[in-house]
Amino acid sequence: MSKIIKMCSLILVGIFSIAEAHAATGKAFIQPIVTDFPQIQLNVNILDSNGHPVYGLKPEQFSLMEDLKSVEITGFEAKKAEEMKHNKVDIVFVFDDTGSMASEIKGLKEKTIEFADIIQSSGFDYELGLITYKDTINKPFRRTKNAEAFKGWVSSLHATGGADEPENALDAIEAAYRQPFRDEARVIFILITDATFHARDAISPLSMQEIITDLAERNIQLHVVGPNIDQYKAMTSELGGTFYDKDSGQFKRIITQIAGGSSGNYTLTFASRRPSYDFTWRSVELTLAGHPLADNVTQYQAPSWVTASSRRYSLKGNESPYSPHFVVDGDKNTCWAEGVAGSGVKEWIALNFNEPVMADHFTIHPPKNGVRMPSSISVTLNGDDKRHYEVDPGSGLISGTFDKDLPITQFKVTIEKASGDTVGFSKIELSGGKPRALVGPLKKAQEIRFSRKISRDMNKKGEELYHKKKYDEAIYYYKESIEKDPTYAQAFSNLGLAYQRADDYPNAIWANRKAIALARGKHKKTVSASSYYNIARIFEAQNKYEEALQNFIWAKSFKSHSAYDSGIARMNEKLGM
Repeated sequence: MSKIIKMCSLILVGIFSIAEAHAATGKAFIQPIVTDFPQIQLNVNILDSNGHPVYGLKPEQFSLMEDLKSVEITGFEAKKAEEMKHNKVDIVFVFDDTGSMASEIKGLKEKTIEFADIIQSSGFDYELGLITYKDTINKPFRRTKNAEAFKGWVSSLHATGGADEPENALDAIEAAYRQPFRDEARVIFILITDATFHARDAISPLSMQEIITDLAERNIQLHVVGPNIDQYKAMTSELGGTFYDKDSGQFKRIITQIAGGSSGNYTLTFASRRPSYDFTWRSVELTLAGHPLADNVTQYQAPSWVTASSRRYSLKGNESPYSPHFVVDGDKNTCWAEGVAGSGVKEWIALNFNEPVMADHFTIHPPKNGVRMPSSISVTLNGDDKRHYEVDPGSGLISGTFDKDLPITQFKVTIEKASGDTVGFSKIELSGGKPRALVGPLKKAQEIRFSRKISRDMNKKGEELYHKKKYDEAIYYYKESIEKDPTYAQAFSNLGLAYQRADDYPNAIWANRKAIALARGKHKKTVSASSYYNIARIFEAQNKYEEALQNFIWAKSFKSHSAYDSGIARMNEKLGM
């Protein structure tokens, strides 16, 4: 009997040992790069439960999901342990330490040790740098191989002054750029701010485009943690980095994501399952067969189909009366206007198409309301075919004809010569075919004004059916409403709820994300908060607690509600935070 008991005890110990080993949780720090959207690159750092890098994993061990739906990994690169020590990386924090940055400085202090430890554990040959600024450089550039020294610099930071806005980020970046870096080192700048920046004014003579050119010449990668404005997205896109929304409520986690991505031991590539340029945030979850992982979720934002390097009143976002989308609405009384100091030379606006459109002609109409038309522009087709055009002094238009219909996925207009303080365009028309006609996306955008009433009627019919619990029929009418007006945020929000009731969770998430991206005016906060809440509840029901937490936080950022607070508390408890 004693032998049997002893044997059972050994079996039980073995079972518990296996369970303990399986329960040991590693970490995955994931940094998304969306420069080549809809291709997404993920720089990934896989650590075991002891914080050591995990090497030798095979591509078949990795799985990815985008908003609860599997996506195929189309590219895979794994670094070997012995390769890491030969990789030099110089990482510089460019930090806005004005008074409004108190919580970010606190978060950076709390995460500096982990940031340095992640880089250190990777085996990279690294140096860490820091420069801080307000309207002037507050603390000069410093760089060190000593992680303890870097931690000391960060610990000494204090948020003071800077009551005005913008601040002087460009001079701080330029001061860091002018420092010598090590030969063959990969150089990464991380800009952290909650403000726009001075440019071509009494504070800074520099422009954003000059900074982009300088950093690109030395192949410096730029990541930005900042307000959700065009300029920072343009800078990171041009310089191969990632934009992080400072107001996401996840600042400390963003810092560790950047650390992991900067010292990643794997690179994965996938094609988004929704290749639409729709300005929506997407959630990506990585799982690893046989290796339970924490921190295995990241978010990225798809570009809009109308993008710009800047806009006047940029902090108002799509509420700005000079937003890029006004060039496609067909109304000559609205316009896009660039938002930088000076003449706006080198500022740009681009139309991005999900599928190639065939066109051989374009016309750009002059703006009104005190905004000036540039005298000269360049047009770049599909990222590499650049042509120059002048304004017609008689009509005030800028137009051009190509030799034949060309397949166009991106139509980018850059201001080359201009006078005055604010420059822009009223309307951009792109046409082709025989007889020549507006390309489909532009035609649909212009028709919206004339079909809005029909759209509202369809949405109302959908609401009636939804309340009768006829969800499939409601979905049909909501989609018809959206077909008539693809900018109708409320119809997307309703569609998301109907998909949720029909248990179609990936489409429910997508529809709610579209509602958030399109929400404007007096209903923006309500639509955005409720849509983020709906997304959070879907993720929570699927036991995706990290994704749920982020969306509860975003919901609360738009409106206060006890349900959002309860959701945040539940997710923190689930995640052991």
